[in-house]
Amino acid sequence: MMLLYFLLSGITGFIGYKVNSLTKGGAIAATIVGTLIAYGFEWKGLLLLGVFFLSSTVWSKYKARKKEAIEDIVEKGSARDQYQVMANGGAAAFAGIMMAFFPSNWWLGFFLAALAASNSDTWASELGVLSKRSPFHIKTRQFVPAGTSGAVSLFGVTASFLGALLIGSIGTFVFEGSITLLLFVTLGGFIGCQFDTLIGASFQEEFRCRVCGINTERHEHCQTATLRTKGFSGLNNDVVNFISSIIGGFSGGFWFI
Repeated sequence: MMLLYFLLSGITGFIGYKVNSLTKGGAIAATIVGTLIAYGFEWKGLLLLGVFFLSSTVWSKYKARKKEAIEDIVEKGSARDQYQVMANGGAAAFAGIMMAFFPSNWWLGFFLAALAASNSDTWASELGVLSKRSPFHIKTRQFVPAGTSGAVSLFGVTASFLGALLIGSIGTFVFEGSITLLLFVTLGGFIGCQFDTLIGASFQEEFRCRVCGINTERHEHCQTATLRTKGFSGLNNDVVNFISSIIGGFSGGFWFI
């Protein structure tokens, strides 16, 4: 059965690569993540990962031309590399390994909430930038350009909650959980996403272009090395996403303590 799960994960990664949703490295990482999740949660876990991947792909392609305006701000494009895949699915994959060796409802709650946090953040990022109003930076208390780390909008927050709710609802159904599980997974995912915003606003590295003066996540802009103006070196968006998914996982698994 594990061979089948490996093949399904590989096929999904290959399709993602072909539709430019994943890089080559991202496709390989997605295959590994999917296999490890299936190792602990079998087809049900793979289904949840598929929901996350499909919804993320759909929203990343939605109004893609309008999102081109934020490419100067964010570090990476719509095709996710291996680091982005591990940032969003690494915690869930770890839960799959632990579930296989140490079966417990704790790891189920952790897995669902960690994936819900990643889905919540992805929906907030992909849909929040389409808000008609500029987002509000939670630390500087100023309106900033869409795509700025640490900024929120009502539209983006709503999208983040719905993203967590989707994973919580489907996860509760396929794993035959209770309303309490749905509540903890949804809230855990939503909380993880909000921590993503908080960490992004306070500690994530940010740079300024020496040529045009734009604030960006990129290490290079206008063909010139940028100047770090905020945050800790190396604490980029991928690291923040990974941390937030872990926080979401613990928040969701708290019910089983």
